[in-house]
Amino acid sequence: MCYAYIVLHSHYDDLDELLTRIHVARQRPGWRRRLLEESGPVTSVTTLRVLRAVERCQQVGGASVRDVAEYMAIEQSTASRTVAAVVASGLLTKTSATDDQRRCVLVLTDVGRKALAEVTDRRRELVAETIADWPDADVDTLVSLLGRLAQRFERGSAV
Repeated sequence: MCYAYIVLHSHYDDLDELLTRIHVARQRPGWRRRLLEESGPVTSVTTLRVLRAVERCQQVGGASVRDVAEYMAIEQSTASRTVAAVVASGLLTKTSATDDQRRCVLVLTDVGRKALAEVTDRRRELVAETIADWPDADVDTLVSLLGRLAQRFERGSAV
């Protein structure tokens, strides 16, 4: 016997689809090209994510390969290889921690800091350009609601 289930479309479906569309749009080559054009040593989104992870972790202490892996939601072995490539490009330095020789400390170089700032400015410009014709009140509402949503997703994924 076959049972047919009727699943009603809901606003949760719409929200999930919209979040997916935004994610996909930001992964497309055109967006990446605009983001990374003339960015010098930052040649990939992965490099950018590593730099952002290190910057964020430095704001609350130090940055390690484990911190980068956690920030990027990837395996530590993958983070280690990725960090090694970014270190080789001169955007990060990697030294042993003074309190634990098994742990590495990652620090943005001056070149890495400058490159990250340039790409971050470009990201901000691309977002501003995308919503340039929106009223400020709508932008404020969007920022507030997305902030709440991000907190909920982060809380739900911290298991």
